[in-house]
Amino acid sequence: MSNPENQQPTNEFIVATAADGAQVELALHGGHVCSWRTPDGVERLFMSPLNNWRSDSAIRGGIPVIFPQFASEGPLPKHGFARVSPWTLLESSQQTDGSGLLRLGLSDSEETRKIFPHAFALELRVEFSGQTLNTELVVTNNGDQSFDFTCALHTYLDAQIADTALYGLNGYRYRDSVDGRRIKHADEEPLHITREVDRVYFSVDKPITVSGRKHSIIATQSGFADAVVWNPWENGCEKIADLKLDSYQHFVCVEAAAVEHPIALAPHGSWSGYQNLECLTVA
Repeated sequence: MSNPENQQPTNEFIVATAADGAQVELALHGGHVCSWRTPDGVERLFMSPLNNWRSDSAIRGGIPVIFPQFASEGPLPKHGFARVSPWTLLESSQQTDGSGLLRLGLSDSEETRKIFPHAFALELRVEFSGQTLNTELVVTNNGDQSFDFTCALHTYLDAQIADTALYGLNGYRYRDSVDGRRIKHADEEPLHITREVDRVYFSVDKPITVSGRKHSIIATQSGFADAVVWNPWENGCEKIADLKLDSYQHFVCVEAAAVEHPIALAPHGSWSGYQNLECLTVA
């Protein structure tokens, strides 16, 4: 991707293509993966058609970066500030195996220190080729005081929800935000989404498979202890201005996350977590 024909920064967007034709599009606003196409040209992420693309708004769809607070689990604005901050392109290259690599960075600023008084650096590393997309978040504490954070890669997977089933979640403890944040144990395999779902599954150590009629996505994670599954259903879409009323039919969020136990980062220490997505075509 050192070839200018393969990387096209346009209006704060970067389009990058691997040797085999796999392609991603990132927005510097929010350090946001907006698109992932496998070499057959098929889009694998959901993006809302109602995005306003304003610099003060989060992008709805793709892979938002949640840092330093998941949801409303603390005093900061919901989902923190990384998803509405301007990131910097650190690297755009093609690896020796033909895979594409993009690295974006975000550091503390006068604005972030007003609400999160710590020196930090984030790096989002996106590597892709063939049927796989690996997204890694690296957090570094550049200060002399430790700090805690929660975080997530809030991945919106393209899915026809009526034909979608999730495998690999049975047996885990989870918090059900739709049912008063009660702690439950998953006892259904597969999980079919037929109503609003908003769950944080704890200590997830196995792949999660999102299976549809035409393809399946296998999501594997490391570093992130938890996994979030979310679909707002019609009643939720009515309350979200940048989703159409029928958007719930076209995506499911499967998010690598650190929620139950905040990560304590020592001075000058680093933490990393990744989510790997692999697309399998159903014969």
